[in-house]
Amino acid sequence: MVPALLLYEVSEEAGAFDTLRVGIERFTPNNLHHVLAFGWVFASFLQGITGFGAPIAVTAPLLVAVGVRPLWAVVIPLIGHCWANTFGTLAVAWSGLQLVVTIQDPVATAILAAIMLLIANVAAGFTIAWLYGRGQGVREALPAVLIVSAIHGLGQLALAPFLPTVAAFVPATLAVIAILWLARTDWYNGPSKVEHSPVMEEGEQEEQGQPESEEDRAAAHMPLWLAFLPYVLLIALIIIVLLIPPVTRTLEQFEVGLPFPELTTGYGVTTDAEDAYSAFAPLTHPGTFLLVSALVAFGFFRARGYIKTTRIDDVFVDTIKTSIPSAMALLALVPLATVMDGSGQIQELALGIASVASAPVYAFLAPLIGSLGAFMTSSNLSSNILFGSLQQSTAQALEISQSVALAGQTAGAAVANSMAPGNVLLGIGAVGLTGGTGDVIRRTVIYMLAVVAVLGLVAVAAIYIL
Repeated sequence: MVPALLLYEVSEEAGAFDTLRVGIERFTPNNLHHVLAFGWVFASFLQGITGFGAPIAVTAPLLVAVGVRPLWAVVIPLIGHCWANTFGTLAVAWSGLQLVVTIQDPVATAILAAIMLLIANVAAGFTIAWLYGRGQGVREALPAVLIVSAIHGLGQLALAPFLPTVAAFVPATLAVIAILWLARTDWYNGPSKVEHSPVMEEGEQEEQGQPESEEDRAAAHMPLWLAFLPYVLLIALIIIVLLIPPVTRTLEQFEVGLPFPELTTGYGVTTDAEDAYSAFAPLTHPGTFLLVSALVAFGFFRARGYIKTTRIDDVFVDTIKTSIPSAMALLALVPLATVMDGSGQIQELALGIASVASAPVYAFLAPLIGSLGAFMTSSNLSSNILFGSLQQSTAQALEISQSVALAGQTAGAAVANSMAPGNVLLGIGAVGLTGGTGDVIRRTVIYMLAVVAVLGLVAVAAIYIL
């Protein structure tokens, strides 16, 4: 988490995001394309790497800069990024789920979760297009939504069972290339056909295609390719460490984990002894990739003068300040989930639910339980840690596939990040929207409930297949 936020702070301080904004605006004057590019594609790209609210904090101001009203500048990326929450940030939420439960069939679970998230992705693209221009916006956005969703959704579906760490990041990166290419096509190389978009400030539609301002030229003070440097470094590290077997085997040999004895409660619930409890290999851990990329990028940007000497301390201080709320939540929730599981409380809750709900009813509710956890904690990761064991135990009690319950859990939690209070507060703070929390949630809750209902139907169908 902390390395992910450090990577964001380094890019922000160096001015990389301003360069990206101006660079995309130069490709096309089409405002609908700008909204899709920043609010959906770029937000998803950032979620693939950083997460923890950074996609909203970055893209909301970028959308305001291209003429989107502040309220909608927060709503749009909240909807646009949520599909990438489970396998984004190098699959930290997926790893959190594996931390609290032993997934019997991880391949089937990952595939089903990816199918559910593909639905969320397609819905996000069309929802943003609808918000921008209603029916006309959907028709104009159709080529972009189909192409980007195919890259996002099918790419994640292909990678999730085997390389979950990069299952969101790689497709999100390819989608950035695709959206830049789309800007050059006849579909989007001219002004949008939507004349009066409700999400745009007055006058912005008429300014499409106007010459670039001096302000924009000053903002783009580094080459566009250089703005991607931290992420190119990250991709290179992932390829070298995870995709070259001899390197992977060598680095995985160093593991860290503490031994724990067998524990039996007064009610007879036993936790088996572990030689190395939740052991992890730090040299192949996603956090290490993020940290190395952030530090190398920091050194390069500082040497080239993009990060001023007087601002060096601020980069690290801002990282710590931003990470404290999420870190505190994790420090509280991981022990809570572990104690509830080890004491037998999770099993009792699961048996209680199973006694009043049939298998189809519970399957339908599984994504809703995940979304409730994410709304409570503002985190897909925290929701998985909090409710992962409950979902697995209830599935066992009802004798349905655990993959259905766990996929519904993590997919529902991902979608609920579209209205998670923590993310909403980050967004309204980034655009200076005073007291807009309720207004934002009222607009995102419709998307969340509709998608979660569809995911519930998918889960019901899945219990008869898996």
